[in-house]
Parts: sequence; C-alpha cells; structure tokens
Amino acid sequence: MKKTPWLAVTAAGLFMCSAVAMAQQAPSNSAPAASQAAAAAPADDPDEIVCHAGVAPTGTRLAGPRVCHTRREWDDIRKQSQDSVMLMQNLGRTGGTPGN
Repeated sequence: MKKTPWLAVTAAGLFMCSAVAMAQQAPSNSAPAASQAAAAAPADDPDEIVCHAGVAPTGTRLAGPRVCHTRREWDDIRKQSQDSVMLMQNLGRTGGTPGN
C-alpha cells in the first residue's frame, strides 16, 4: 500500500489550515496603534484557544467546520505541516524509496 498520496493529502490539508490561520491573524492597517498594542498582548498566551474555519470540502465554496486549538497546538500543526512539505520536497529531489 502506498502511503505517499495520503501523506501528500494530509500535508496539503495542514498547509491550507496554516495558510488560513496566518491570513486571519494578519493585522489591519486601519486600526489605531493603541488597539493594535492591546490586540498583540493576548497573542502571547500560548494556552489561549483560537478557532478557525476548517478546510472547505471538495466541490463546495462553503467553509468547513470550525476547528479550535490552543495557540501552542496551532504552532505545532504549522511546524508539522512545514516539516512534511520539506520532507516531500527532499524525497522528490532524491527520488525517494519506491513503494513507500
């Protein structure tokens, strides 16, 4: 059984989640500096629970179910996604192991 397609799908899903999380965390330029400073303070709490819209199912434009994790967990998910992409890129460069 080949695991490569499932790994690619999983990594792509995690990559999309991290892209959504990064897009939603981008500060707007129209907010005053005082409110930006107040908004930046809670971002330092790694145990704060943050919810994001999930990945849209194939064939629909509606957002998927809300996914809630702590900031620490979102950081771990983002790091695992980046590691998976790097691994796939490196295996693609070297040819990888056939059948795995």
